[in-house]
Amino acid sequence: MRFFRFSGYLILALVLLLGPLYGAGRIILPEWIKGQMASALPKGAKLSIGEMFSTAKMGVLYKNIVFELEDGSLSISADDLLIEPNLSFSKPANISIGKGSVKSGETDIFIKDFDAALVLGNVKASELSLFGKIKKIEGEEKTILSNIDFLIQGLSSLEKTITANAKYLNLKLIAPKGPVSVDLSDINLKASLGKALSLALSAEQSKLDLSSLGAGNPNRILNGKNVLIDVNLLEDEHWVLPIKAKIGELSSPVGHLGSSLKLQAKGIWKYAQQQCSVSGIMAGNPECGKMTDVVDIGLKFEEGTGNLYFIADGYCVTPNAGCPQAIESLIRTKNTAHILSKVILSGVLDPIVGGIILGALLSAPEADSPEYDHQASIKVEGNRVFLNGKPII
Repeated sequence: MRFFRFSGYLILALVLLLGPLYGAGRIILPEWIKGQMASALPKGAKLSIGEMFSTAKMGVLYKNIVFELEDGSLSISADDLLIEPNLSFSKPANISIGKGSVKSGETDIFIKDFDAALVLGNVKASELSLFGKIKKIEGEEKTILSNIDFLIQGLSSLEKTITANAKYLNLKLIAPKGPVSVDLSDINLKASLGKALSLALSAEQSKLDLSSLGAGNPNRILNGKNVLIDVNLLEDEHWVLPIKAKIGELSSPVGHLGSSLKLQAKGIWKYAQQQCSVSGIMAGNPECGKMTDVVDIGLKFEEGTGNLYFIADGYCVTPNAGCPQAIESLIRTKNTAHILSKVILSGVLDPIVGGIILGALLSAPEADSPEYDHQASIKVEGNRVFLNGKPII
């Protein structure tokens, strides 16, 4: 009996002691966390919060939270942000967002069902990570990514790394001659972000829909497998964007097209008015200049014993570049008639233009490389096009 009586007194004492502490904690904790978040903001950033509520689990619910950079290059908002503590040193808190959005430049992305755990590797702030899941990321019209698992390392560091995998990705782009759609499935991604941006992506399946370009062609849909893409955004003499891609087993609605396609190119920014950062370039800040040139272009398409190799440098080729367009390129082919017929069959190359190029290749002197049978040069100066030095447009 004495034991039970002592236990009852102990429980009562704990309730009397911890009750006020618990109540005070629920009152003080939201403002304390808000203060800590505000003190950790990078230079030129601001944070606004509509309402704050404490939860029964000593968590904090923030309503209408907005984080934005002073230059307007990035804005992140959430209808509700819930932070709840964990009884774990390695995972001290859980974070969830029902609905949120990210705006950078003219791009708006909407996030649904974000659930993550804050992970502490050691006492160093740079070891702070975020591990979790996102059910869906959407654009203005449809799903962009779905079922994403991610890990963001170095949350408090200037250099961050991101690893993620997703079931599905869809992108819609507006090209000068119409919309383009890109679909990828079973995706793995690794990226690093700091003074430069580096991204490596792989996917098991791909689909490039060009069917709505120009007058339209329902067969202009390219399917592929085992996709590898490498993208970097970094500062050299100018800001540059090197891209490399490789796709295997190409097909279209008309059947098999080729065994592999390799592509590389480098975009170059010019006319910058100030020193810019990665975020300023990505947001399209006018003072960072604009991408005008696409150089070091290399495209190699292979099918059986045939292949096509296209190399080019393009200057002032992007929309609104504001300078005269100039392109210098060279096409080399092996088993020329076979490989050109595959390209024309895909719908990527107009049959009339393809026929002109085929004729130029077959009538030109033999290629100066034993790996190829024929070669032809294409030069563009403004609205004029020259094939092997002769004007065709």
